[in-house]
Amino acid sequence: MDGSEPGAVPDSSLPPAGLHPGAQVELEIGTLAYGGAGVARLDGFVVLVDRALPGERIQAEITHLSRRFARGRVLQIVSSSPHRQDPPCRHEPFCGGCAYQALPYPLQLESKRAQVRELLQRIGKVESPPVGAVLPAPASFGYRRRMSYTFSDEESVGPGLHRRADPAAVLEVPGCLLPEPHLQRTYERLLEDLRSLENSQSSRHLELQSGSCSPSPVALFRGGSLPSRELRRLADTWVQGGILRGVLWMQQDSTRSRPEAGKSQLLAGVAYVEEVLAEFRLRIPAGTFFQANPPLAERIFQEIAGRCGEGQESILELYAGVGALTLFLARGGRRVTAVEGNPDSIRAARENARLNGFHAIEWIQADIRDSIARWARDGAAFDILALDPPRSGLPRDGARQLASVARRRILYLSCDPATLARDVRDFISDGSWRLKEVLPVDFFPHTAGIECLAVLEKG
Repeated sequence: MDGSEPGAVPDSSLPPAGLHPGAQVELEIGTLAYGGAGVARLDGFVVLVDRALPGERIQAEITHLSRRFARGRVLQIVSSSPHRQDPPCRHEPFCGGCAYQALPYPLQLESKRAQVRELLQRIGKVESPPVGAVLPAPASFGYRRRMSYTFSDEESVGPGLHRRADPAAVLEVPGCLLPEPHLQRTYERLLEDLRSLENSQSSRHLELQSGSCSPSPVALFRGGSLPSRELRRLADTWVQGGILRGVLWMQQDSTRSRPEAGKSQLLAGVAYVEEVLAEFRLRIPAGTFFQANPPLAERIFQEIAGRCGEGQESILELYAGVGALTLFLARGGRRVTAVEGNPDSIRAARENARLNGFHAIEWIQADIRDSIARWARDGAAFDILALDPPRSGLPRDGARQLASVARRRILYLSCDPATLARDVRDFISDGSWRLKEVLPVDFFPHTAGIECLAVLEKG
């Protein structure tokens, strides 16, 4: 969500008379909405203003108006927040990647905690949400081991991030502070070659991913046609020169919604990275989902496993991916049934389990939506339900159906607190489940992203 979608907008009244796009108004910013925009009220009507901080009085121009809210841009800061700081990144005024660089990191954490509470109250209908302090990232810069870039339609412009003012436009980001240093250096080295790559080859996206076991990343290109001869030549050059460990191409229809949809083709080198979490070594195929901040992923996986008990609990894990969380859950002899829909991911998960000495995990490749309906219909039951769904959350009626499958506890790791709040509302709607704890996790400092672990218990 970017602040323009319903989950990000606080309750509002009707638009004041005379308010229209182009109008200039003076506003006082009260809070930060989920998505990063400052929230002001004009006669009770919500106005969201990008790059404005709580406590500031600003002169703003209205850029968008709907029945529920307006959006504006800062023309002048009349009275600045005492907490405002100079953003350390030179791209911050133009790049849409970061939302909070003007705010000190401890205050970013406080704002994100408040956003989670507000969403759980407003969407989840939880009167007093038990939201704990945000678990901070070990490093607030240089933490990402996976970055996705978009190719530009402009001549001589390489892949980059979306511009803040025009999300359809692309901004090259040399010197970006979010990726790990080696990953960023690799991106900058590739830019020299990719600027001149012809647009006719239909490259749409580039994903770079590294692992702790090797400094050189793997590059995955996505496009609507076959890879060009020039890209094949460059792939060999990059791998032989040690710039990349591997280069892959994924032909993908632009209408497909899942980012991992399509079949990858190895152009040079290897098709995976290797990562170590705790005592587990994992092989992660390029194009499959894995957390971009592995040190914090290890911490939250430990937290989830620690809430599963010490006995022989039966656990159903949904959206298992490449099996990273699964290995933490299976410690101590717990009986784990892990379900994943992506065939590449579940093949990697089975192999990761074998490499780490786990042979009793039951792996199921299946569509999650169909599986949920079947388990609910057949009366299946597990002591604990653990799930890490995509940003869209559970499928329609999924939470209500799963409420009858879990016997004791539900551990829900979410990358979108708005859809988490919606699913929590459905879990607790009949009174058989209660929300015991919510632990926000700052996987992506300086950005609008917030991950949350929600713990629900029967009762």
